[in-house]
Amino acid sequence: MVLPEFLSGLFQNYVFESLDDQKHAALVIKTVLSRGTWGQVRWLFEHYGADKVREVFLEDCRGLRTLPESTRRLWALVWGDPGAALDDDEVQKWRPRRVPPSAENPTPQEGTGSGQS
Repeated sequence: MVLPEFLSGLFQNYVFESLDDQKHAALVIKTVLSRGTWGQVRWLFEHYGADKVREVFLEDCRGLRTLPESTRRLWALVWGDPGAALDDDEVQKWRPRRVPPSAENPTPQEGTGSGQS
C-alpha cells in the first residue's frame, strides 16, 4: 500500500511513490519516530499498532542504533525500557579521553625545550 501524502516531506531522499507501508515498515517507523509531527506519529500508531512500533524501536536500540539519541531516549521513557537508552556509564566508557590542543592550551612538543644543554 502507498503511504499517505502527508508523510512525503519526511522522505525527500526517496522516490516517495515507490515506498510501500509493509515492505518498508522499519524505515517508515524509524523516520516518523525521529522526524515526524505529532499527527504523523498518531497515524503511525493507528496504522502499525503500538506493538509493531515498539518492536522496530527496540530492534534498532539493541542493534545498529540508527535512531538519533534524543529519539531513543524519548521513546525509551514512553515504553519504560531503561535498557533502550544509553547509560551515562556507557557514554563515559567510550568518550575520548585526550583533549586536543588549542591555541590557549598548547601541548609542549618533545625535544623542544627552551633551555640549552
